[in-house]
Amino acid sequence: MACTEEEFTELLSGEVFIDMDKLIAISRHGIPDKVRSEVWKYLLGISKTDKSEEERVKKQQQQEYKEIDKNDSEITKKIRAHLKRYQNFNRDKSDTRIKIDWQSVEIRNKIENIIISYINYNNDIEYSFGMLAILGPFISTLQIESDIFFCYLAMMKKIEENLQIESLTLKLSRFIMYFRSVLPELFSHFEEEEINSNDWVTSWIQNFLSCELPIECTLRLWDTYLSGRLGLDLHVYVCLAILTNFSEELLELEHSEILSFLQHLPGIDIDQIIAQAYNIFDDIRANNEL
Repeated sequence: MACTEEEFTELLSGEVFIDMDKLIAISRHGIPDKVRSEVWKYLLGISKTDKSEEERVKKQQQQEYKEIDKNDSEITKKIRAHLKRYQNFNRDKSDTRIKIDWQSVEIRNKIENIIISYINYNNDIEYSFGMLAILGPFISTLQIESDIFFCYLAMMKKIEENLQIESLTLKLSRFIMYFRSVLPELFSHFEEEEINSNDWVTSWIQNFLSCELPIECTLRLWDTYLSGRLGLDLHVYVCLAILTNFSEELLELEHSEILSFLQHLPGIDIDQIIAQAYNIFDDIRANNEL
């Protein structure tokens, strides 16, 4: 059961330190919108649990971010082109509480600054659309640019570490195998309609549904990814749970309709999806398919 905003506020207002065990425990059931930015900073290790260190660390992070080069005209062009694509993903979603104008100068400048800073911070990487997709939820949640950058940096590190354990190629293969096993009728329907997995699976898995779901659904999902017992490993099973939830509708659709549906998912009860994802995980483990 999700805790109230007041319960989170009480926990966050500790004068000496933050009880991370308790914060993690209550976050996995969902974080209220008004405290999500502060909670995510703790869950990602950006804010320190020792309150005496809080101001010093915050100033240090702001100064460090200020010193990172934020200029690259070629990357800026790519980001602006991709922003239109990202906005198209997020247009006409059923979300009613969180509205972001992705083409506004303020938002665009933040995105460009943060992504270019991230690339300059990590000299051995190249820009990709996935960087923008993962940044979106942080832009929607946090206000201070340096906070967004360091949360984004921590999330990208989590994703990188997760991919070191199992590569994206292996994750995609495992998802397809589970899809065939858990939803054989829907899998066969996709084959009959000649649905290419590259047209939807890669984005679902690689970008953690940050493009396909309404933003408030993505934020709720990520609350659990940052605090749940399986972490990012739950994601494959969340994708299976979403397909299970929409299987009847998808079975009635044809090729182009299926792809459109998969790329622009409607609003959904994420608490129910997460519970179903854990059940699918337990079932697969019980059948020794993990």
